[in-house]
Amino acid sequence: MKNGNGKTGEHKHHHRAEILAATLLALATIASAWSAYQSSRWHGAEAALFAEATATRIKAGEAAGIAEQELEIDTTLFADYVIALFEGQTALVRFYEDNLFRPELQVALDAWKQTDPLVDPSAPGSPFEMEEYENASLERSRRLEVSAQKKSAEAREAIEHADRYVLLTVLFASVLFFAGISTKFESLRIKVFLLGFGWAVFSATLIALAVQKIA
Repeated sequence: MKNGNGKTGEHKHHHRAEILAATLLALATIASAWSAYQSSRWHGAEAALFAEATATRIKAGEAAGIAEQELEIDTTLFADYVIALFEGQTALVRFYEDNLFRPELQVALDAWKQTDPLVDPSAPGSPFEMEEYENASLERSRRLEVSAQKKSAEAREAIEHADRYVLLTVLFASVLFFAGISTKFESLRIKVFLLGFGWAVFSATLIALAVQKIA
């Protein structure tokens, strides 16, 4: 009777171990698939962000090129304007002011003229030194460059998230290994040890998974 009860009890322990192993396999499979999916999503986000950063940098470069051209035109026109101003060619000076200067330069020019530059030696040497002188293309280029840097930083962050999910996928795969191999042993002690270790790894990895950012 004793022997029969002992065998029955051991059989029950083996049965419970099998149930725990099956449960662990199911949970680890789901968690592993979710981690792999998230890793794929973050890699996709990384690629998209790097592409956006590259496109934004190209636009920033184009805006910077336009700004350089505008500055070159402004300086050339201003040089001719100053010559006409010093020579007293009033009609030509008025023509420049009314027709040739870009609005941004005209604002700075008006402010510069109020400093009486032809008389006051301490006045700014040109309207380009005035706070009023702005270049919308240059400002746009700077904004785009900042945006590109931000997107690049977000892409690098996405890589980090993807790498973490890859690691979690590997850990869940190791849980699958321990849960699966535990069913191959007849020894209850070995089976319980492998299952216990598998559940411990699964629990710790699941906690790490819970705090990860979802794509």
